[in-house]
Amino acid sequence: MVTKSDMIAALKLMDIAAGDTVLVHSSLTSIGYVQGGAEAVIEALLEAVGPEGTIAMSTLTGWAEPFDAAATPSAVGKISETFRRRPDACRSLHPVHSVAAVGKLAAWITEGHERCETGCGPGTPYYKIRDLGGKVMMLGVDMDRNTIMHSLEEEIDARYLHTIDIPAPTYAAEDGGKTVTLHKFPPGHRDFLKLTPELRKRNALIEGRIGLAAVLVMNVRDVFDIGLELLRNDPLFFICRNPNCNSCHWSRQLYTETAPDLSRYGGNGCADPTCEICVVEA
Repeated sequence: MVTKSDMIAALKLMDIAAGDTVLVHSSLTSIGYVQGGAEAVIEALLEAVGPEGTIAMSTLTGWAEPFDAAATPSAVGKISETFRRRPDACRSLHPVHSVAAVGKLAAWITEGHERCETGCGPGTPYYKIRDLGGKVMMLGVDMDRNTIMHSLEEEIDARYLHTIDIPAPTYAAEDGGKTVTLHKFPPGHRDFLKLTPELRKRNALIEGRIGLAAVLVMNVRDVFDIGLELLRNDPLFFICRNPNCNSCHWSRQLYTETAPDLSRYGGNGCADPTCEICVVEA
């Protein structure tokens, strides 16, 4: 059994300190049995950073239905869903890449997200946390769940990012529009796990455990600096080489002089009618 005091002690060992701003990605089940469940994890995080600190969590959502900040649940785990439902939580209004936050800077971090050009670019909570000198924690999840990776792709204007129209969020209903356009929308598969050993080699990663869960903690500025160095040297750094991965095959084709052959992706067993790759340019 993992208690709140166990978690607070572990967080201190991983350099989570009073006054910190921390973006947390998490899996409750990975920890094992937690006394008090998701609420206890959240309370441990908030107690670790204290009243001068701020905890933030991605509360990502799908895009088939209109986003409602109060009602649309987080699609990235029970901890984030429990967190965004707290009465003291602020949630940003981006219809796909929303962030919830609690603490001293919660309102500032989340405000204005819906007016940003892209979901994870300049002016978004992800950049604000970077500019605050904040940290990102992977609690029982790996780097593939780190939303900051999309900020890096946007920064280099990766060719495989999309422009798509989705149903307008509920807060935009009074404007009369039925859809909104998302720019630099991240599609399909990427191998973000490749960043972990690079951070480890450069002493930019703190590793620990909470219960049964492996935990990674890193400074967001380090993630930006190291990740962008790698991507500017190779914009396909995060694109896997599995020949059976339609998404990454398509992304590589965009960096050649040959137009992608979309017929390659037909009849290949994909059962998802909303797949970002199978419907691209259809």
